[in-house]
Parts: sequence; structure tokens; C-alpha cells
Amino acid sequence: MLRYFTGYVAMPMLEKYTGRQISPKLKELQRFSQLTDDQQKDQQVKRLFQFLQYCEQKVPFYQKLFAQVGFQANEVLTDPRAIQKIPILTKQIVRENTDLLRSPRAQHVRKTGGSTGASVFFYYDQEGLDWTSAINLIALEMAGRKPHHNDCHISADLELLNLVPKNAKDRLIDWVKMRSQNRSRLMVSRFDFENLDRGYQQLLRERPYMLQGHPSSAFALANYILDRKKSFQGPLVNIFEPSGEMLTQKIVNRIEAAFKCKVVNRYGNAEFGVVAHSRPEAPWNQLEIFRRAFYIEPVQSGPLIVTAFTNLGFPLVRYDTGDIGTVDHQGQFLSDIQGRVHDLVTINGREWPTHFIMDTLDHKVREVFQFQILKRRRGLPTLRIVPEEAADLSRIEKSLREIWPEGLSIEFIEAKDLVFQGWRQKFRHVIESEE
Repeated sequence: MLRYFTGYVAMPMLEKYTGRQISPKLKELQRFSQLTDDQQKDQQVKRLFQFLQYCEQKVPFYQKLFAQVGFQANEVLTDPRAIQKIPILTKQIVRENTDLLRSPRAQHVRKTGGSTGASVFFYYDQEGLDWTSAINLIALEMAGRKPHHNDCHISADLELLNLVPKNAKDRLIDWVKMRSQNRSRLMVSRFDFENLDRGYQQLLRERPYMLQGHPSSAFALANYILDRKKSFQGPLVNIFEPSGEMLTQKIVNRIEAAFKCKVVNRYGNAEFGVVAHSRPEAPWNQLEIFRRAFYIEPVQSGPLIVTAFTNLGFPLVRYDTGDIGTVDHQGQFLSDIQGRVHDLVTINGREWPTHFIMDTLDHKVREVFQFQILKRRRGLPTLRIVPEEAADLSRIEKSLREIWPEGLSIEFIEAKDLVFQGWRQKFRHVIESEE
């Protein structure tokens, strides 16, 4: 009964108290989902035109760019592919033109995790941020998760990262936010016996409807359960939803077997929020694109180029996400996603997921622009750090040694020394050495 109250009463009250406008946008998304395919495409093209018209008239970066290539927003009304006259936007271009892209209405900053390249700061206006929240809610609906269902989010150890709210007000806000979403956290910082057993016991107690988190963490938990032949009645969780990493069939098979659940898939990033999501009754690798908010250009096993309509605070037109996938010619489904694979690194006999190392560098060490780990056949792995400009290198090294006193060598490098691999020179946080 309490979950019904928090899901259907407390959450709307919290939305009203904080001045958010999420519910109206959720209703619009629900109405949009009931339209026919032709109606959705027609609406999408109109939204694309209105967005490009805004960029053409209001955003200095695009005013200059559109003029240079001879592009006018009304061209997409005849054929959306006309947008391809506009050059592709990359993270590096964004870094170099932040002031020209950002409008005064942008209030909220987000930082990319850096798993497909160097971290970059992006911004949302309040309207855009509310849209991302609404899209996240309808994505949960697609997965079968109702407001009264409980879910559990796999998280790095907030205490270890020094991210625990420090004062009473912040702790209260965090508690209300978690309870209003019927959500709990499952802290996993390492994939050792103690951490995995603690995680399994928590899931056994809570039996959340949905488990969310990095597939690498859920995969480690699944292997722990299957390898030790843990026994329980019914599903441990009903749905697993990944975040921040690429799924593979092997990972899906192990998670579904261990938790007795269904795996759904989602695709998103810090720049846009959730962009596409699968349904439990459909194949996990067939994701429906939220066409009310995004236009993703059709492609066969190629770069995912996204234009978003809902964030006027920091408009992104033809943005290269750094990921690879397939988008059907109707622009309705996304499949065959590649990219953002997080590897494991063994330090002193313990395996550490790179998403935890990333969180540690971002939130605890700080002043780190990018990192890469070099794994050798012999000898210690090397943590290669690209520091931010004017960073205190001695402080960074001291902070790292407090976390990993040994078992890891540290090297400071320049961004040009980062190694990229594959046919599209994809960035990986972990690279192998022949040494």
C-alpha cells in the first residue's frame, strides 16, 4: 500500500513542489505513441522543422553554419534527409564552440562519461530536462514498470566516492526522491565475493520489480548466483534494464538465467537522456526510437547521428554520439548497438569495473580530463591520466595512491597520446599491450 501512495501521490506532489512540468509531457508522449506510423513520422518532421528554424534564427553557431552550407530549415519539410547538408557535430566541435551553442536559458550542466571519447560538458534548459524525465518515465512504462513497482539501481559505493549527502537537508531530499520513486540503491564497487554476496542478499530481501545498472555489474552478480547454484522461489527481479554499457547475447543469457527475469534494452547518453528503448515482448536488441523527441538518421552498422528537438538551451543538430548501430530506413527502430563497452581491470588480484574507476576519477580524484588503462601480459597495469589544464599533478597522484597504494602504475600523458582502436578509431578505456 505504501508503494501505491509514494508512486501515485508522493511523486506528483514532489513534482509540483519542485516546479517541474513532467506529467504534461508524459501525457503527450503517451498520446504520440497511439498515433499511426505515418502520423508519427509527420509529427516528427514538423518538430524537426520547428527546431531547425529556431536554430536558424536564434543560435549563433547554426546561423553561421547554415549560411556557409546554404541550408534552410524548410528543406526538411520536403525530405528529412536534406538535413545531411549540415556538417556532423562532434564532441570536439562542441568543446570548441560551447558559448556559441549555449543559450541564456540553459541552467543544468551534464558531463559525458567519456566512454566514447573525451568528456564534454553539455547543458539543458528546464524544458529540456523535464522532457528527459518524461521520456525516462515512458521508457519505464514500455518495460512494464508501474509507479507502484519497486526498483533497485546498481550504484558505485557513494560513501567511498564521497558522494553521500553531507547535510540534513540534502539527505532528506535524497531520501524523499528515492522513496517517491520506490527506488533503492545496490552498492557495488568491486566484483569480489563479499560485494557480490551482499548484493545478492539485498536483492533476495527486496525482490525489486526492476533492476537497473551497468550490465558488467549485473553480469558479475549473475555469475556469482549461477556458479554457487543459489536457489530461490520465483524471479529474483522481473526486469533488468541496462545503463551506460553495451549488452551482448552472452550477458543477456546469463542475467535472465540467474535472476529468472526478462532483459530489456535502452540506448541513451548524457547529451540526450534516453533515446530508444525495447519492450519485454520484443527482442532485446530491437529498440523503439522516441520519435517525438529525436530524429536519428537511417544507417546500416554505422555512426549514430542524432538530432534532438526538446532542448533549446543547448541545441544539438546532427550530433555524432560516437556509437555504432543500425537504424531502419523509416527511422523507427534502433538495433545492433556497439560502443561504450566497460572492461574489467585486475588490481592486486581484485577486479574493478572501469565505470567505478571513471566515477572515482570524476568525483573523488577530480581534475582528470580523460584516462586510459594499459593492460600488459607481464607487469602492472598502467593508469594513464590526461589531467585538466592547470591541474595539481602531485595532488592527483596522492589521491590515487590513497585508493590504490600498489598494484597499479600511474602515468601522466597528453590527450594526443590516448590510443584509439578499430575501423572507426573507437576509444576504449582499457587497451591491451603486447609487452
